[in-house]
Amino acid sequence: MDENDNPAENLAPPLPPVPPAPPEGSSLQQKMIASTLGLIGIPVSASIIITTLLLLYASHGDAVINKYVYMGFILLILAIIAFSARMDYLFYERTKSRIIIPLQQLSLAAHAIQYGNFNVVVDHHSDDELGEVCNTFRTMQSYLKNSIAERAHLLTSRKILFSGITHDLRTPLTTIMGYTEALQLGLGKTPEKRKQYLASIASCADDLSKLINELSLYNKLSTSRIICHPVPTNFSRAIHSFINEDLEYLKSRNVNVSYNTDDSIIAMLDEKEFQRVVFNLLANTIKYRDKDTSEVLIQIYRKGKYAEFTYQDDGPGVPPEKTAHIFEAFYRTYEARSKTSNGSGLGLAIVAEIVTAHKGRYRAVNENGLKMIFDIPLKEGSNTN
Repeated sequence: MDENDNPAENLAPPLPPVPPAPPEGSSLQQKMIASTLGLIGIPVSASIIITTLLLLYASHGDAVINKYVYMGFILLILAIIAFSARMDYLFYERTKSRIIIPLQQLSLAAHAIQYGNFNVVVDHHSDDELGEVCNTFRTMQSYLKNSIAERAHLLTSRKILFSGITHDLRTPLTTIMGYTEALQLGLGKTPEKRKQYLASIASCADDLSKLINELSLYNKLSTSRIICHPVPTNFSRAIHSFINEDLEYLKSRNVNVSYNTDDSIIAMLDEKEFQRVVFNLLANTIKYRDKDTSEVLIQIYRKGKYAEFTYQDDGPGVPPEKTAHIFEAFYRTYEARSKTSNGSGLGLAIVAEIVTAHKGRYRAVNENGLKMIFDIPLKEGSNTN
């Protein structure tokens, strides 16, 4: 994969513009205005008719209407008209803020979702049916936004994964084919040369075998989830036992391990699977260190209902913006570390799956090197100091 090729940019097109809002004279708004005008027009029309009849009666009838009574009647009609108009205006404004505007927001947000934009806000909040509809819409909008983001991330991860597999398979295969062809052509004329070629072929074949095994394991973990059988285990003793099994190898690779552990902690542990966690962590320390020796500190202590297991080395660490991604499959913090012999990018992904299978938690921080923290559930009833 080219270094300038950013999968996230390729899979995430620019956010489309928000479609224009519906015009002010929408059909619902027109109906609401017509209804309001009708409510205003009825008392106004009635008042005009009554006034006209009164005038006709006053001009043709036998009785003489007192002018004060007539003026009072006119003022009463005008007051009725003003009060009716005011009430209708308030009714329209209340209806507009509670119904028309929220519906316009819902329509605008729905159109935006159609174009892939999930950022249009529906800010209507109430306890009535329309408020419930808006709450449901916001929940759906958030779910769709997260689903699309997760899908884009999945596609990006898949592209990186396939690119990593292709690269990691091609590199040792090319070496094997090159040295095999050299042997076939008789270029290894001395026993030393032939031994060197065969050693390189064997090393690359071993890298391929490890990659295939890790791919098989990761596929098993990610598709069906590993089934762990945690039992109450003395956490500290188990870790010491794991390290002691590889002590000679660690000494040969100049790795010194020190401990700061609470030897009384009983955690729910599947020793066979968790041994793989420790092995992968040690392997990463050796692969990615920037000096000849490595110092590793392992700590175990209680934290609420969990036993907190921390693994820290004195390596170069990881850029802060990338610590959240190091447990992803085929994720490499530095593209230069792209050889199969420098890691397949599956080690920490396998670690994350095993810890999750233990119903545990994991995270990483930079602290004079890379520090990884794993929370493993304690044996029930042992979460007190």
